[in-house]
Amino acid sequence: MIRRPSQVLRKARTTVLIVGEGDTEKAFLDHLKALYVTRGCGVSVAVRNAHGKGPDNVVDVAIRHARGAAYSIVAVLMDEDLPWTPELRKLARSKRICLIGADPCCDGLLLDILGVPVPTESAKCKAGLFARLGKNPHTSDAYRREFTKALLDSRRGTVASLDKLLSLMAGVRPDGR
Repeated sequence: MIRRPSQVLRKARTTVLIVGEGDTEKAFLDHLKALYVTRGCGVSVAVRNAHGKGPDNVVDVAIRHARGAAYSIVAVLMDEDLPWTPELRKLARSKRICLIGADPCCDGLLLDILGVPVPTESAKCKAGLFARLGKNPHTSDAYRREFTKALLDSRRGTVASLDKLLSLMAGVRPDGR
């Protein structure tokens, strides 16, 4: 008996939405997606940019994007230089949004992944990352040379936020919910 396309059973795909706070987060997330999410792996990852405006806006953008589609997992990557209020954490928990922090900012997280000492000020982190990359960190090709899959896999065990992001790329909620 020949199976027709309508009779073929399809496996449900895990769909992940990750909202980055700004251009650097989006570019880095796009780089991770290119390395870890391959065609036919059973995971579909959508990356969106909240264009800044603080943690409340990032979570709000994630809620609005998630409203329009049935994502299996929704997460945000945002800086920790502005405080996350208890109300924001409660809202994210109620909407099942996984919060991933970059301390003090995404540039600091990237320096940490590279094994470089992380300054406490966001401006110094940005300057340090630009000096290391030699390129504008707002494009995903800026990460190809320094952020190889081998480096990311080796740093996963020591950089908690990176481990959470790579779990998301595999379609697994990093917070276990």
